[in-house]
Order: sequence, then structure tokens, then C-alpha cells
Amino acid sequence: MKHVLGIFLILAISIGGCTSKSENKKGDDEAKVTPTPALPGNFERAVPPAMMTNPQERADYLITHFWDKFDFTDTMYCHVPDITEQALVDFIALFPHASSSGKISEGIKKLLTYAEVDNVVYNYFCSTAERYLYTPNSPMRNDEYYTPFVEHIVESSKVSDVNKIRFRALLTLLYRNRIGSKAEDFVYTMASGKTGNLYNLSAKYLLLMFYNPDCVECQRTTEMLKSSTAVADAVASGRLKVLAVYPDENPEVWKEHRRDIPSSWINAYDKSQAVRNNELYDLKAMPTLYLLDRDKKVILKDTSTGDIHEYLERNR
Repeated sequence: MKHVLGIFLILAISIGGCTSKSENKKGDDEAKVTPTPALPGNFERAVPPAMMTNPQERADYLITHFWDKFDFTDTMYCHVPDITEQALVDFIALFPHASSSGKISEGIKKLLTYAEVDNVVYNYFCSTAERYLYTPNSPMRNDEYYTPFVEHIVESSKVSDVNKIRFRALLTLLYRNRIGSKAEDFVYTMASGKTGNLYNLSAKYLLLMFYNPDCVECQRTTEMLKSSTAVADAVASGRLKVLAVYPDENPEVWKEHRRDIPSSWINAYDKSQAVRNNELYDLKAMPTLYLLDRDKKVILKDTSTGDIHEYLERNR
């Protein structure tokens, strides 16, 4: 399955000329220019055994054997995005078809263990994975898929203790509010001054939206949720409550725009700034959406309006 690369890593390869003296019959100096190294060709991809017909088994096999014939000692692969970056994208594209998150983690850690043979190669795979799986604007963003990369980084001898400080802090954020775990509770304040707790809200589903009223993407997302028949039907039937929370420090801006939020939603702000100050949620971009169940366990994390609509359609 081929994917068009969302972001191309374009690196200029500069090979400097060097001049040396050589003895010849005339005794003249000759300039010798180091030839430009040839870029590597594509590598042989893994192929599941013919007798393996179950789609999940085939995906599991590919995930664990994808990189077996890749030459991790050849750093020139870091300069060929059509091969290496595309291969990483294709590797990630297998994850939704895996039998378990453990199989995905196994494949990722096998990749990075191979890559540890060279610092340049290891850093390349780690930084490219971060760009695709953690950068807010990446359409492939997925905290669950990115977590095994960070877990490997904090244990790797290829990463300095200084650089691990950032990744240890990031791993703490990634472990919070994971799918299947209980979301962090917090106090919110409404325009009337009345306060409430996330855990005290009662409904089969709770849609939690952190937003900024001045954010264009937040406005677009709000309109998309308002136009979703699945969201509207779930709210009307009482199956879903929507809690829209402004987490930043200027409640006056929030109050000016509070009518932009439907009256059927709970529109609030974080008066104590606990969400931001205590990093209760990873708000790397606005808006950030979570879908929770009645026990406040995370169903969808840092998700999209489309995924919310589809989930509610399937689970009426």
C-alpha cells in the first residue's frame, strides 16, 4: 500500500573536492576529486509465507519482518526519502491491521534495535517517526503508535542523558489519558460562575473538546461537530454530552465568543489553569478532542470529527 509522502525530507548532499599531490612521469600536481557516492537502491521487502492467508497474521508477519533485509549500516539511505521515508510510511500503514498493540510495539522496537547500529540512522528513524506520528498537523498523528518509539529512545544507549530528559517528559504525557485508561479529572467553570467536575458528568458518552475561540481550526471543528447528524442525535437522545473547555488564561476572550458554542453543549473554561499547569492533557494543538465512555475511560484520544461521527454512527 503506497502513500504519498506528506512531507519530503530534502537534504543537500555536498561532496567537497580534495586536492593531493601525486607523482607521475612529469612530476605535475594532479587534482583528485572524490566521486559522489552512488545512492542506494530499494531494499527487498518481506513477503508473508504463501500458506498464511489470515489478514491479521499477514500484517503481524510484515510488521515483525519488514526491516529484516534493510541495510542499516548504509547512512545514504537517510538521504533517499522515496525509499526510506516511504518505507517507514508503509510500515506505519500496517499498524491498524495488526492483531494487537503488542505486535506493533514488537515491530517498532525491532526496527529501532536494528537502527542502533549507527547513530545517524537511529536518529533519522526516530525524528521521522516523530514528524509523522506526533506532529500536530500530520494526518498520521497517533500517540499510541508513537509511544513505543519514545519507550525505546529513553532506554537506548544511542541517546544522551541530556536528550532523554525531553523524551522522559514526553513519555509521561503519552502515558496519560491513553485509550482504555481513565481520563484525568479536572474542575471547569461556566459563565454563571458555577463549577463542575469532569467525573460528575453522566452520560453514555462524553465528548471533551479543548479549544480556543480565536482559533480558526477550532471554529471549523465546532461547525463540523454541529453539522454531524450522529453528534446531534446522540446529544438529543441524552447518550452524549459535549464539554467544550477553554484552557488558556484570558476568560474575557472566551466570554465574548461563548455564543459560538451550541446551548446544548456545556461551555466552560479552566479557571485554575490546572489542565495547562499540571499537563493533565497533552494540548499540542487546538482543538484537541477526546471521546470518553460513561466511566470516563478514553475511547478516542486526540481524535478527529470524522472518527467521532463514525464511532457514534456505529454505536447508536
